Amino acid sequence: MIILVLFFVGLGKTRSQSIMIDSLKNLLRNSELKPEEKAMALSHLGRNIYETDLPSALNAANEALKLSHQFSDGQYSAFALATLTYLNVQRDSLVQAQKNIDSALIYTAKSTNRVVNGYVWLRKGWLEYTVNNTVKATASFFKALQLLEGQKSYAYESLVYHYLASIYADLKDPEKLKKYTRLSLKLAKQSREPDIICIAYLASGSSFLQSFRKDPSQKKLLDSAILYNKKVLQLAQSQPKRIVNHINIAAAALNTANIYWEFFPKDYKDRARSYINQALTIARKAKHEEVIANCYGILSEYALAEGNYAEAEILFLSGFSEVDKSMGSSIGVKASMMKGLATVAEKSGNPIKALNYYKQYMKYEQEAYNAAKLSIAQKLEVRYEAEKKEKELETLQERAAFNRKLNFISIGLIIAGFLILIFLFRSYHFRLKSSIQQQKLRAEESARLKAEQELLEERQDKLQKELLAGSLQMEQKKDLLQTMRDKLADQPENGILKNQMERILKEDVRMDEDFEHAKASLTNIHPEFFNRLQQQANNKLTRLDLKHCTYILMGFSNKEIANRMGVDPKSIIMARYRIKQKLNLDKEASLDLLIQKLS
Repeated sequence: MIILVLFFVGLGKTRSQSIMIDSLKNLLRNSELKPEEKAMALSHLGRNIYETDLPSALNAANEALKLSHQFSDGQYSAFALATLTYLNVQRDSLVQAQKNIDSALIYTAKSTNRVVNGYVWLRKGWLEYTVNNTVKATASFFKALQLLEGQKSYAYESLVYHYLASIYADLKDPEKLKKYTRLSLKLAKQSREPDIICIAYLASGSSFLQSFRKDPSQKKLLDSAILYNKKVLQLAQSQPKRIVNHINIAAAALNTANIYWEFFPKDYKDRARSYINQALTIARKAKHEEVIANCYGILSEYALAEGNYAEAEILFLSGFSEVDKSMGSSIGVKASMMKGLATVAEKSGNPIKALNYYKQYMKYEQEAYNAAKLSIAQKLEVRYEAEKKEKELETLQERAAFNRKLNFISIGLIIAGFLILIFLFRSYHFRLKSSIQQQKLRAEESARLKAEQELLEERQDKLQKELLAGSLQMEQKKDLLQTMRDKLADQPENGILKNQMERILKEDVRMDEDFEHAKASLTNIHPEFFNRLQQQANNKLTRLDLKHCTYILMGFSNKEIANRMGVDPKSIIMARYRIKQKLNLDKEASLDLLIQKLS
């Protein structure tokens, strides 16, 4: 990760801030420098030089952003935009800073660098804290901690805890203030970054001072406050050129001077003055009006305590002159100094001068009020834009969630449709297979019926031939019988032989008639009759059963059937009973009626 190598490791190896800046500039002059490394180097350069040259810092960060647009990895654009967020707040351009951080968050979606993403959320929380949106700021800081966890980015983690401590200080929650202050200091020491350590020392000193104000009997709390402010000064003395935010050193010196003024006897004036001089030296270089004004304010308080009103007025006027010369002078600072001058004039017994100073104070106060209204409006605009973005994001997330659900439903419908198609195809395939099977069965049945038909026709032909042969035989027999009749005619009328022969001939004629009737009936029997009988009886009928059924179809009585079959009539009754059983008929069912239907 370039950010780690360039920022943290780089700082660890350098011995002065000038070397750090020179190192970055030399790196940027390298023609073989990769574009990604150049983008990161420009962002870091902007962050390091902002205190002394804000316009150049902005140019460097904007150049880094322009260069980062060519990369698919979003970490470079995200880091450049987070840097621009910080720089735009320094020049009181909160609206632009909000636009920068919104864009940075978009690029984090394309970044897998957790350190960069965590830094972006750190700057988001810091901006929200700046515009007094502490609830959202707290959420953003914890999001930053979540991303930075396990990344060994101790400096950024320390800053997050520092800002959380500031939030809980504003909320008057001393326990959480102490907790996050301790965590900030612990991680700052692990980072080995002087600026981060200075911030943690300042916060620790402020925490101890607040505790002492609540319980002045605990003198050790005041000693601790002085100790941590002095640690900042000692660190700056040991590594003077590794410090980026020199104003933190000025703040530590000013805090120490103020502690001596507020809580120590007035004979500590010289010690307090030495710290004030340190603060003034740094503040003048950084052109920090508030520190300058506060330094002169403490000196004036010492003069007032001694009753030296003229010196107090001179000190205030000197401070005002320095502040007024600054191009970015704060109206609020001027108003405070004019109010101090009015107080000095009033205490010195000069009401006219006091009134004049007070009028100037009111003028600056009105300007400060107008500026404050503008600042509030700007903060409100930033909060409005942030909330608008969040609502848009929520809408997009809801739309994305709806689209995901819609996609799931569409996929489900596609799968269901596919399954239905498979089912229809399988159903069609099954029906086709069933149809083919049925056609095959019908073809087989047709072939079987045809074969049976042919067999029956064969049998019928054979039977007809047999009947024809029988007919010829009958004709011959008739001729023979007629001859016998003719000869018997010559016999006496009462001859026993003649009577017997006449009876035999009559019986034979009757049998011949029955034969002719049977012949006609058999000729008219449908070929399927016997098949239907066998199907009804599940192929259980014997040839004798079929013969019996044929006689029934021909309309013969049981006695006639018995005569033709040469059996006792009672046997015919039993045979009918067995045939009914084989044909699955009830006792009451008519066998004759069934045979007629099947024929």
